[in-house]
Amino acid sequence: MTESRPFRLADVLLFLLVLAAAAGARGAYLTAYADGGRAEGLYDVQGSSASELRELVDNLKENSSFAGRAPLATAPERTAHVAPGYPWVLSLVARLTPDWERFVRWGQAGLGALTAGLYFLFARRAFGHRLVAVLAGVLCAVHPFWVVNAAEIADGALTSFVLALALFLGASSGPSGGPFGSLLYGLSLAALALVRAALLPFAFVAILWFLLRCRTLPRGWLYALLAFLGFANGLVPWTIRNFQLTGDVVPVVDTLYLHAWVGHNAKATGGTMTETDLLDALATSRGEGREPLAARLAELPQKERYSQLSADVRRDAASGPQEMLRHRLLAAQSFFLGEKWLRNGRPWQERSSATGAEFLPAALLTALLLMLSLGAVGWRGTHAWRWEAMPSSLAVVWLPLPYLLSHAEALHGPRLPLDGVLLTYAAFALVSVLPRVGRGLWRGPLTPSRE
Repeated sequence: MTESRPFRLADVLLFLLVLAAAAGARGAYLTAYADGGRAEGLYDVQGSSASELRELVDNLKENSSFAGRAPLATAPERTAHVAPGYPWVLSLVARLTPDWERFVRWGQAGLGALTAGLYFLFARRAFGHRLVAVLAGVLCAVHPFWVVNAAEIADGALTSFVLALALFLGASSGPSGGPFGSLLYGLSLAALALVRAALLPFAFVAILWFLLRCRTLPRGWLYALLAFLGFANGLVPWTIRNFQLTGDVVPVVDTLYLHAWVGHNAKATGGTMTETDLLDALATSRGEGREPLAARLAELPQKERYSQLSADVRRDAASGPQEMLRHRLLAAQSFFLGEKWLRNGRPWQERSSATGAEFLPAALLTALLLMLSLGAVGWRGTHAWRWEAMPSSLAVVWLPLPYLLSHAEALHGPRLPLDGVLLTYAAFALVSVLPRVGRGLWRGPLTPSRE
C-alpha cells in the first residue's frame, strides 16, 4: 500500500470541522422537527417495522429473550428471523432510561457525526488527498437521508457507522493499524453482520480479502490470525444460540428462503410484501387455500417453516428468464431508489403531522440524483485506486448483491449504509475535475499497491 501522509494539525482541525458539521445538522433536525428527539421527525426514509422491533426490545428488556412474532407465525416465539444487533442495543438503552427513544435518537445523531468523520479518515487514507477527504466528510455530514434517518428508530445510522468503521480499519490495518487494528477489523465485520444480516456476504468476502492481503505484509500471519479470530468470535456466540434453537448452523438469520421467495414469486414487486399478499402468492403457486396453508405453516418450527420454501423458490426462479430478469430489475430499482419511487415519485414517507421544512423534499431528491450520478462517475474514476480503496470497492458490489438477488424495500433502508461509499466516490469525481489536481487523481497513486 502507498505510504500514508502524516496526520498534521490541519488534518485534525478539518476532522473536527466535519464532526461539528455533521453533529450540527443532525442536532438541528432533531431539535426543530423531531421535538428535541422525542418524536420521529417529519419524514421516514428507511421505513422499518416499528411494532416488530419494539416487541423484540420489550422481550429482551423484560425477559432477556430474543422473541417476537416472526413472519408466517401466529404467536410470539423465540426467533432468529432478524439480526439481533440493533434490538439488543435498544434493549440495553431501554434498561437505563424510560425515555430511551429520545436517548437513541440523539445517540444516532452522534453516530452519524462519527460516521462522517470516519469517511473523512477513510478517503484521506485511501486517496492520500486532503481535499477529497474534506469533501467526502462534508457530503456525509449534510447528507439529508442520513440526517432524517437519525430521527427514526431503525438500524440505518448504526449500520452506516459500523460499515464506515470497517472500511476505515480495512484500509488502515496492517503495518499502520497494527495487531489491534486487525482484531478490530474482524470484530467490526462480525458486528456489521449481526446488525444487518444481509451484509454477511460482504463481511465474509471482506475478511477473505484481508487474509489474502496479509500474505504480502511483514508479520502478516499475525494480522490475519487476529482479524479472523475477531470475525469468528464475534459470530460464534449467536451461531451457537441459533444452533440450540433450530438444531442447524444458522450464522445470523434463518429467513434466507423467505426473502428469496419474496423476490422471486409471481407477484414480486422488487420490494417487500405484506403477509397477506405473501400467503396469497404462495397459496396460488401451490394450488391450495390460503387459510389452511397459513395454519399449517404457523404450526411448523421456524427453521422448517422457511426452509421448505426452497422448492417454491427454485420452481419460480426456473419459470422463465423473462420473469427472472424483470424481478431482478425491480429489485435493483427498489434498492437504489426505493419501491415507492415508481408509485408516487417520492423517495420518502411523510408523516401525517408533517409541517414545515419545505426544503427537505427538494434536498432529498437533489441528493439522490447527485449521489447516484457522481458516485457512478467516481467509482469508475477510482479504478486506479482500487487497491488503496479496498474494501470499499468490494462494498459497491457485495452490499447490493443480496438485495438484487432477493428483494429490497419500499424506501431506502437497504441502500443507506452504502451512501457513504457513494458520497466518497462523488467527492473524488468533483475534485478530479479541478485543473492540475484532477489529472493526478485520475492517473492513480505513484506507487500502486498490488496486495
